[in-house]
Amino acid sequence: MSEINYLNLENVTLRYRLVYNPDSKTKASCLMLHGAGVGADITYLPILEHLNYWRWILLPDLTGMGESYFLEKKEKPVSIDSLALEINALLMSLEWDVFDLVGYSLGGLVGLRLNQLRKEQRKVPSKMALLEPASLDREDLATLAIVRERYREASTVIRKTGDVEQGVALFMNSVAPNRRKHPVAEATTQSRLAHRPHGFAYALDAVTNWVQDMVNNPDARNELIECVDSALLLSGALSNEALRSHYDALASRYPNWRHSVLSGCDHSLPFQKPKRVAMLLTDWFESELDSGE
Repeated sequence: MSEINYLNLENVTLRYRLVYNPDSKTKASCLMLHGAGVGADITYLPILEHLNYWRWILLPDLTGMGESYFLEKKEKPVSIDSLALEINALLMSLEWDVFDLVGYSLGGLVGLRLNQLRKEQRKVPSKMALLEPASLDREDLATLAIVRERYREASTVIRKTGDVEQGVALFMNSVAPNRRKHPVAEATTQSRLAHRPHGFAYALDAVTNWVQDMVNNPDARNELIECVDSALLLSGALSNEALRSHYDALASRYPNWRHSVLSGCDHSLPFQKPKRVAMLLTDWFESELDSGE
């Protein structure tokens, strides 16, 4: 069973899909958060075709993406805090208290912030799987800030000039410079990210602003990370070596963190190998279940 619903909040309407699988391996629930510019269905439904672990799966569209809008249907700036608080409101409306969490790119950072907020509220922290989560792609914060400023250039091009194609190209050249530039894959990426280009641009700015705040407060990222009890990090083998090195360092530093690399993939890993992602997610959460976490 799969149904689409909408939650009206003070300033936004959140669209979400709720999937129920009566034949799942467990009775567990999972929240899945997508990346910048592309809604939840496009990101995760191909993966769900190969998943049979969770009984309930919640797929919300973050504001500015998919079919979640500000009430007046006008694109506006968003922040990591605002996105996390909106998802928290959705969880409260559904009375979801205990769940696993999968987050891709922007959704990974929103998931980390959501987990931190919930821990401050003394709620059960989520077991996580993070697919190239925003803000963890470099260990050195100053270097990370430089990388993110390239993303701001992409968002500025989209918002100021309306040249969506150039803006998306700037983003892809920053986030996946080593990708295999197959014409069909490039056109597909352009099409996905051009669906709501200004929402995409504001999402990029939200992460860039968050990173700048971390540069000004270096302890903030460590506090975010240390709220996580256990996490699987997934990266693409074609992604930046510094990203993979940081993930390795995190997996070495925290005993309940693990890092897996998907061969032949770049930052678009959930779109490139959905079946492989599904297998790794199942293995990870099954191992967590077996360990009694």
